[in-house]
This record gives sequence, structure tokens and C-alpha cells, in this order.
Amino acid sequence: MLISKFGTISEDAISEYEDVCGVKLPEMYRCFIEKYNGGETPNTNFNMNGVSSDVKGMYGIGKVKFSLNTVCTEEIQGTSYLPIGMDSFGNDILISLSDGSIAFKEHENGQCRKIATSLKEFFNGCTSQPINKSAIKSVNERERDLIARGRGEVITDALRDMWRVEINRYGAISQEEVIL
Repeated sequence: MLISKFGTISEDAISEYEDVCGVKLPEMYRCFIEKYNGGETPNTNFNMNGVSSDVKGMYGIGKVKFSLNTVCTEEIQGTSYLPIGMDSFGNDILISLSDGSIAFKEHENGQCRKIATSLKEFFNGCTSQPINKSAIKSVNERERDLIARGRGEVITDALRDMWRVEINRYGAISQEEVIL
């Protein structure tokens, strides 16, 4: 799986999070947090155990775009889970605090289904496509490309605005393979 990580974080910060929230993170997830501290995962999908969706991002600790500090553990059928990620529809990717297995919870119907036995298995089951290099080309470069292809007539202010949104979204993203 490719991720644009939020940065690294110290073991002390992770321990402080655990103390404040009263949770003990599974060791593999703790390693992931220390190395990546969550991140954005554009163009990432999975299809496991009959569940198919995208992965919008993985939570990190502290002042990051998707923060564990904004979610709570929840009991589902006697197991304590922590949301560790989400899809673009707001459904949760959860980790079992007892055995480190991964589940997917649909917010519409509350259905929760185990999709992987470990975080590593989950990451290995995800497929990511690198961000297309054209997504970070400047507005001027895009205009030149269209004009060179004889398509200059399609350039409008609305198209330029759409390009700016895409550039703002993907321009600062640097993807790397998740390795645990």
C-alpha cells in the first residue's frame, strides 16, 4: 500500500496517547504509527473477505489531518476496536485491541466484518496506484499541453479552478510503500 505519511512520532508520544486514552495499541500498529503516524492513501483500494472499498487515509496521533485523538474505542460483539482508518464514504477500518485483526464497519447499517488477521495482511491486501504526474502540473503547463494538442478551446476559468483544486490536493503528497 502507498501512503503519504504524516511524519514520524516518538515512542514517548505514543505511550502518552495510550495513557491518556486508556488503550494499549497492538505492537504492529504501534510500529506503523511510529514510522508513518498515519497518512493519506489516495488511489488505494482493497477487496478482502467479501468487502471491497477504498482507503481514504489512516489515522495518526496529534495535530494531523486524520487524528486518532478524534476517535474512540468501541465494543463490538465483546471485542474492543479502535478506528485506524476510513474510506471515502466515512466507513471505519478498525483494529482489534486484543488480537490486532482488522475489521471494516459500515456506518449506514453498523455491520462489522473481519477482513484481515493482521495489519500487515491488510496492507498487503491493499492496492495503490501512484498519483498521476499530470495531477501536479501547474495551470500554465496544463494550458500549454492542451494548446499543443489543438484543444485550447476547452480551457475555461472553471477548468482552471478545477485544476487548482487538484494541484492543491495532490501537490504536497509524496507516496511511499508501507513496510512493517
